Amino acid sequence: MHDVYEVVKLLKYSVQIESITAYDNYLLVGNRLGHIFLYTTSPRVQLVDCNKTFSKRPILQLAAISECQIVICLSDERVSVLDVSRDKVIHLKTTGLQKTKGASCFTINVKTPDGLQSNPSNTVVRLCVAVKRQLQVYYWKGKDFLEHSENIDLPDIPRTLVWCDQTVIIGCKNEYYLFDVTMEQVKPLFLTGKNQEPIITKISDTMFGVVKDSHFIVMNTMNVVAEQQYIKWIDTPSIILYDEPYLIASISDKLYVQTIESVESSASRQVISVTSKTSNMFSCQNGLIYVSSMLDVCCLKAVPFAKQIKRLLEDKDFQLALKLANISDESVDDKEKNVSQIRTLYANDLFEKKKYQESMREFLKLNTDPYDVIRLFPNLLPQSDSDYGEEILEKEMEIKIVALIEYLTEVRFKLLKEPNVKNQSDILEINSNHQEQLLQIIDTTLLKCYLQTNDALIAPLLRLNHCHLLETETTLKKYKKYSELIILYQTKGLHGKALELLQKQSDDSDSNLRGPERTIQYLQNIGSNNIDIILQFSDWVLNKYPEEGLTIFTEDVVEVEHLPRPKVLDFLIRNHKNLIIPYLEHVIHVWNDTNAICHNALIHQYREKLQKYNTMSMQADEQTAHNTKTKLLEFLEQSKYYTPETVLVHFPLDGFFEERAIVLGKLGRHEQVLSMYVTVLDDVNRAIEYCDKVYKSKNEDCDQIYVILLRLLIDPPDSWLAGLGGVSKPAPNLEKVVEILNKNAAQIATPDVLKVLPDEIPIHCISNFLVIALDKAISDRRLYQVNRGLLYAKLLKIQQQRIFYESQNITLTEFNICRVCKKRFGNQSAFVRCPNGEIVHYSCHNHKTDQ
Repeated sequence: MHDVYEVVKLLKYSVQIESITAYDNYLLVGNRLGHIFLYTTSPRVQLVDCNKTFSKRPILQLAAISECQIVICLSDERVSVLDVSRDKVIHLKTTGLQKTKGASCFTINVKTPDGLQSNPSNTVVRLCVAVKRQLQVYYWKGKDFLEHSENIDLPDIPRTLVWCDQTVIIGCKNEYYLFDVTMEQVKPLFLTGKNQEPIITKISDTMFGVVKDSHFIVMNTMNVVAEQQYIKWIDTPSIILYDEPYLIASISDKLYVQTIESVESSASRQVISVTSKTSNMFSCQNGLIYVSSMLDVCCLKAVPFAKQIKRLLEDKDFQLALKLANISDESVDDKEKNVSQIRTLYANDLFEKKKYQESMREFLKLNTDPYDVIRLFPNLLPQSDSDYGEEILEKEMEIKIVALIEYLTEVRFKLLKEPNVKNQSDILEINSNHQEQLLQIIDTTLLKCYLQTNDALIAPLLRLNHCHLLETETTLKKYKKYSELIILYQTKGLHGKALELLQKQSDDSDSNLRGPERTIQYLQNIGSNNIDIILQFSDWVLNKYPEEGLTIFTEDVVEVEHLPRPKVLDFLIRNHKNLIIPYLEHVIHVWNDTNAICHNALIHQYREKLQKYNTMSMQADEQTAHNTKTKLLEFLEQSKYYTPETVLVHFPLDGFFEERAIVLGKLGRHEQVLSMYVTVLDDVNRAIEYCDKVYKSKNEDCDQIYVILLRLLIDPPDSWLAGLGGVSKPAPNLEKVVEILNKNAAQIATPDVLKVLPDEIPIHCISNFLVIALDKAISDRRLYQVNRGLLYAKLLKIQQQRIFYESQNITLTEFNICRVCKKRFGNQSAFVRCPNGEIVHYSCHNHKTDQ
């Protein structure tokens, strides 16, 4: 308990007091004889006016409206309006409240729009009067009350009314009701309980409280019981007043002070003794309450908030201290500073009481420096000497760390989400550096927390981390979290360290990183910028696991596909020759590489492999050799991207004749190709196939290809054979000549063939060729004649058009006028004749065209 209010005695009467009210610095008292007294309370209590003729009945209820300088009074079952605007003298006003005869109580609602408090005409005043079993609603206009709506019927006679926003709470003998002023509907709430006298207290525009038995129930008018709290008193109160943040209840001859947060507890903040039972309480401003008993009037003045807050902090009552700090009259800056200090003390107190999650939520609301929060966990501080790794994680410790994790995760999210949008570069740099330091502390601490609670969360954290490298590295090594350490190295760009660790762990049979898989995966994903590191650490993998290791350079991953292939090829040539062909085959056939370097290299590798088979002392694998030769021939035939000149010089003259023939064909050396097929390979059919292929290509001189073949068959060359030791000159093959002539007559240039055909060939053997050749010649001549006739007809038509246009003339005199500029043509004028016959200046024609 602490002192909330100080009691100051004001007045003592000899006649029973029935009602009180106050406004500004004035106090009004109504007694049993119908007298009304007006006092000023500043600087001391002094009587200003007294009206003893107003009524002969008790003044049951008073309500002052300072904005309109009027007082509403209930006496003799009638509501009246008193004017106190003229020198603070009480005058009875004549108003439109004649229908209030039989009234039992009333309530008012005063609203002044923000910023318009100085103008009384902007104040909205509404009055609700209970007349027997009906409600009458009025509003103030000008200097009178006017009826707002029809009377509202009620199931019982109201004993008390309270107006909250658009709702009037009604207290009858046995039950409470809600009256919606806008909808003009009355709804039952609940019974009053054993105490049949209703008590209603307004808390705010949307909150109110009612008494049921010894409980005070706080409710929300927006949704009836959407927000409900029960405050227990030691007995049933007779009056309750709300003075933020306190409730003052009159019970017997004492006043009990509590807060709304005192749920289900009868503990009071303060108990104030008074001379007799309190009959009225009224507050016109926060911290000032007028209290009347039968014959006395006193005042409750709130103890200064600063003094209360100091005592509350000593008692560790932080919630109430915060409320008082928020409603204090201090400046905005001082208020924010005090609130922050109290909330910090509150958060630390929660932590000491082992309410870790609530404590972290408070720190989060305060935007406390994360390092200050982490300092509450000494074992998690950077470079801590404590051996937290060997600490036994008890249930309490786990809850403690989980709360910290939730806090740090939320702070981290805010830091990463919050953009730096400062204009000055130096401020931006300072903010950025501070943020980076905070993130470093947070991520490093989170990692330590995860190690003690859920190590499965370490890897996701490290994939986008700001951890302190040295400390995190030491911690992960201590826990032997090598997989996570690899992620740390990778995110920090320390690929060398990561790969050295992977190489070391690959030989450890007890490690989850054993084998080459993780190294291969790592190398596949670090990109072409790290090609030197890739080549360096792929070496041991390719030595031990060549097939798996080759995927470092052939996996279908974007980073792998963009590696510099010439550099990879050079590395394989120098260190891993057995992998060159598989690599090049993948690059060319899968990735469709068109680089001549790769295509040339693959051909050379095939050639060298075949040469190796040919020179081995032991018999080579014939099937492998055959497959390699087939691949080479197909590649030479199909590839368009190798350099024939470069490739040709590497093929020996005493072998690889088929391969040389294909390359020579790429160079367009048809006679050498055909000579090789006929004289060296003795494969005339291959030569014919080559001729067919060249003829179909429709290249220049394609009709001469067969002539070359026929000439070689009729007279094989000596020069070619002389360069091939051990090869005899083949005999003329006239039968094949006749066969080719008859089969390909339409494709052969007849005049050239006839020049090389020997006399030994009988005419009847080539009769088919001659007939086809003659038909072709006649057909070509007819086609030529038709084309010649068509071209001649076209020439005549064009000449006719020329003659027609040349026959036209234009007569231009000084009287001709340009149709555009309306000016005459001068001697030096350039002009244009339009298709419609108009003649205009050349410049005018250009202008006309632009338009």
